[in-house]
Amino acid sequence: MLDCCANPIVKIIKVGDIDTGLIGLENAFLNVYISSVDDEEQLKRELLMWIKKFGNYVSRSREDDYKEALLREYKKFCADLQHEAKL
Repeated sequence: MLDCCANPIVKIIKVGDIDTGLIGLENAFLNVYISSVDDEEQLKRELLMWIKKFGNYVSRSREDDYKEALLREYKKFCADLQHEAKL
């Protein structure tokens, strides 16, 4: 697992219709990726948990928006990893 205290990088993603800066997004993706979770609902919960663990505030009323955005971005991340592995 990647430590939550390693020099985090802020990445901007679209959450709902708002551009949102998240700390440690790639580290969160890597942690979820190595956990081999397949179920989408579990993926959403894990992604949200890691984002919060890295110090990002997520209000309860926006959690579903964050889960959808995180899953969307995580799928892109996985596709990029698979593409790089083929090179």
